[in-house]
Amino acid sequence: MFGKVLNYIRNRSTIYSFRKKYGKGISSRIVLKNSQFIKLGDNCNIGENSYLLCWSEYNNTKIFPSIVIGNNLHATRSLTIQCCGNIRIGEDVLIASNVFICDYNHGIENDGFLGVYLDNPLAIGEVVIGNNVWIGQNAIVLSNVHIGDNAIIAAGSVVTRDVHTNEMVAGNPAKVIKKYSPSKKGWITIGNLENNNTNKSKGDNCGENFAV
Repeated sequence: MFGKVLNYIRNRSTIYSFRKKYGKGISSRIVLKNSQFIKLGDNCNIGENSYLLCWSEYNNTKIFPSIVIGNNLHATRSLTIQCCGNIRIGEDVLIASNVFICDYNHGIENDGFLGVYLDNPLAIGEVVIGNNVWIGQNAIVLSNVHIGDNAIIAAGSVVTRDVHTNEMVAGNPAKVIKKYSPSKKGWITIGNLENNNTNKSKGDNCGENFAV
C-alpha cells in the first residue's frame, strides 16, 4: 500500500514538473514514463488520458529512446506514444482522439521457432512526422514510417509505410487516396489525377502545367 502511494506521489511530481516546463496546455491527467527522454516545443497541447512512454530497458538490455515534438502540437485526448528508438513530430501537427504511435515491435525471429513473443529482441525503428500533418481519430502509425509535410491521415487508418508530402491516406493498410495540387489549390483524387495525366499524354490540355 505504501509503495503505491509513493509511486502516485512520484508520478504527480513528474507531471507537475513536466507541465511547469512545457505549459498548462499539457493535461494534468496524462501518464509519463521516463520523461527525461521527452522534449516538447512551445505552445503544445496534449489532452487528458494521453500516454507518453519511453522505455529505457527491455529484457535486461539498455535502450535509448527519444521523443521530440515541435511547436504548436494539438492532440485532443487519449494519445499514446510508445518509444524505444526515435520519434520526431514536427510543428503545427493536429492529432485527433485515440491515436497510437509506436516505433518498435516485439519481432518474429526466434531461431526459427515461434517461441514466446515477449522473449524476442525488440525490433526498434523510428517514426518521423513532418510539419502541418493532420492525423484523424483512431489512426495507428507503426514503426519505420515517415510522414511528409501537409499530409492527412484519415480516421481509422493503419499507417505501415511512408506517406509523402501533400498526400492523403486512408484504410488498413493505409493507401493514398488524394494528393494536394498547388496549381489547383485543392485535393485531387487519385483516379482524377491519373485521368488528367492520361489526357495530357494524349495531347489534351498540353498547355497546362499540372503539378501535384
